[in-house]
Amino acid sequence: MLSHNIDNEGDEDLFLKHPETKKELLHGQTFAFAGMQGWRKSNEDFHKHLVPINELQWKLWSYFAIFDGHNGIETAKNAANLLDKHLIDALNELIHSTQIDLYQISQIIKHTFLQLDKELVNLVNDQSGSVCIATLIGPEHIYLINLGDSRAIIISNDGKVLEYTKDHKPNNRKEKERILKAGGHVTQHSGDVARVEDQLAVSRALGDYSIDKHLIPASPAIIQFAKNPNSQGEYLILACDGIWDVMSNEQVASFILQRISLNSSLENIASQLLDHCLKLQTMDNMSVYIIKI
Repeated sequence: MLSHNIDNEGDEDLFLKHPETKKELLHGQTFAFAGMQGWRKSNEDFHKHLVPINELQWKLWSYFAIFDGHNGIETAKNAANLLDKHLIDALNELIHSTQIDLYQISQIIKHTFLQLDKELVNLVNDQSGSVCIATLIGPEHIYLINLGDSRAIIISNDGKVLEYTKDHKPNNRKEKERILKAGGHVTQHSGDVARVEDQLAVSRALGDYSIDKHLIPASPAIIQFAKNPNSQGEYLILACDGIWDVMSNEQVASFILQRISLNSSLENIASQLLDHCLKLQTMDNMSVYIIKI
């Protein structure tokens, strides 16, 4: 998700001669996280989880998020520190509602992202941007929040992909139409991916203030998933594109469920997933949460 063409920068500016395979591994009762720098010269991924969000009105809710930065770390780092605080403040008025309306919660989340993007202008000291994949897990529903090309999938205990977020890419028909209507350009040169204004390989992001924000708004897509026995949802996976570049939704689901059937811990499975993606020649930083729902 680089803001410039690799061919122009030179591979030596972006990649190590040997991958950095040291992992960050974390786990709780119902989740595990794994992260690895990989072949990149720097790690621009950040993550955060709150389980539960707090011991007060949000004690039955959890929050998980991955921020995949590009062209620097400032946007991802600051967004990881601030997003949950802003979200909870904005959603506090809904917590006591007997029925949380999807449209209402979606509007609040989108407004929070847009306001955060305006705040980050004054905090970010580089030319960076960041995508984000996040989730709010409540007693009755799971909310998947996607901005950019990281992804979330919900899978059943037999490996079916029940729900997933759709990437915000410039070659997506609706995204391309939106960008062109706003006066922007989408280009794709030989051997490269589609880019906004010949620069950015995602169509929505936090930061990236050198590009007109009307073209790349910080406006996430939100999916509501019912949390009940009929929904069959067993596991939720959040991961950056370092995973999805080399594995499909179904491949990740199968990889995880096969190892769960062998009684492997979620932490070991998350760790093995990074090793597997490295073998599949992913060239990006890698971050993944596996969450038992």
